[in-house]
Amino acid sequence: MKEYLARYVYAVTKRLPEAMRAEVKEELEANIKDMLPEKYNADELEAVLRKLGNPRELANNYRTKQRYVISPLYFDDYIYTLKIVAIILGTIALVFGSIDAVIQSQGLGFTDTVGLIFEKVIGGIWQGVLQAFTWVTLIFWGIDYASRNAKTKSEWKLSDLPDLPAQNVTKISRTGTVIGLIIGTVFHVSFIVILMRYVDVIAIYVDEVRIVGILNESTVTPFIPYFIISAALMVIVGLFKLSYGQWNIQVATLHTAYEILSTVLFLIFINHAQLINLDAVDYIANVAGFTSNQVMNGINQGILWITIVSSVAVGIELVSIWIKTLVKKAA
Repeated sequence: MKEYLARYVYAVTKRLPEAMRAEVKEELEANIKDMLPEKYNADELEAVLRKLGNPRELANNYRTKQRYVISPLYFDDYIYTLKIVAIILGTIALVFGSIDAVIQSQGLGFTDTVGLIFEKVIGGIWQGVLQAFTWVTLIFWGIDYASRNAKTKSEWKLSDLPDLPAQNVTKISRTGTVIGLIIGTVFHVSFIVILMRYVDVIAIYVDEVRIVGILNESTVTPFIPYFIISAALMVIVGLFKLSYGQWNIQVATLHTAYEILSTVLFLIFINHAQLINLDAVDYIANVAGFTSNQVMNGINQGILWITIVSSVAVGIELVSIWIKTLVKKAA
């Protein structure tokens, strides 16, 4: 019985602004208890809750200002649905915009290619958000119109009350996830395009004249399909995080798998014995007055430090995520 009381209060307060919820919750619980006898049964509780009315309508009575685009009865559901649909359509547009950018970047210079990728990604997301706004607004306007003009209104039941939200969980920031998806997509697509078409541009130049390439194209090319898969996994993990909205075992496991796979792929790539062109090493050694072995040892030391720092950073992040997932859940 107490669960129904808590669910009713939650059904009302979840539709109110954050600043009002605590005060309304306290007031509503007190009012309900005043209306009930000291020892009440399920029928008496249901009678009181029915007398108070539909939680949607009661929440609207607590509001101090009205909204006019969509009826206040449906406005919060409209906003919630709009956010979800905008994220989904924006992400789909982000993926297809990235593919379109890769196709259209043929023959463009490096700077123009990066600009095109950024333009396609941002433009695609904006188009997806506009489509979400249009369709969700039309659908909720239709629902609102139908409910206001219905001859008979269906009564709500206690079983219609939403379940109480899980306690002691850590939420995932949707804004942070979306920003991460945008930045990650731009970076991955730019990186893949560079490896596909501009490896020869990564070179040593003297007076704007290309002397020797730094990377071996024959070593880079086999890694490209794996980097494409890594980019796709990044988007999938982002969608899962947006869908669940909180850290749980499933999301943490998927995120961990992606972080480990993408980090291992990156480290294998930069540590490949034949990634660096030995002709470039010889040229640097001649110009700097070192031996080729000394230059190569310096490069290897730099790669080693990148490997250590990357591994430690990913390890710290994963430990932090699992603490949020397990400790909070057990609290």
